[in-house]
Amino acid sequence: MTVISGGQTGADRAALDAAKAAGLRTSGYAPSGYWTERGPDPSLESLGLVPGGSLAWRTERNVVTADATIVFAVRPSPGSDMTVAMAARHGKACLVVNPWAPEAETEVRQFLDMSRPAVLNIAGHRESRAPGIYARVYGLLVSVLTRPLSSASGPEALTRVRPPGRRQRAPE
Repeated sequence: MTVISGGQTGADRAALDAAKAAGLRTSGYAPSGYWTERGPDPSLESLGLVPGGSLAWRTERNVVTADATIVFAVRPSPGSDMTVAMAARHGKACLVVNPWAPEAETEVRQFLDMSRPAVLNIAGHRESRAPGIYARVYGLLVSVLTRPLSSASGPEALTRVRPPGRRQRAPE
């Protein structure tokens, strides 16, 4: 599996760092100049990210490139809402999950078991919007990505999307 993101502080960067820790490839599209809320982050180049375009451009490129997207969000936000809308527009599997919810790790693992993405896009709140989200998402993803998925995959990839705050259910 390859894990991609836009490289923003918080959930995006946690995903890239967790994937590296799990021995997975990383990539993705970042805004021009590797812009983050803390300023340019040239270290994103070493993680395989390609800079260019606006925030909306990189969001759509990452959604289109991936087989599935996970959005880590505790409340609606413009960036997370845009990611969910683009996943719906392009018919991509998408899970929105609060990383602090007790069932978050189980939901992520079930989603990956069902969708089996070769390329997984991770998006979500930046650190200033949800302080501590980097550490929470990093820990959750390291736990999920370093353990094998179930040997039995679901009948088909999830294609339903949901707004933040609602739980994703696997097809029955």
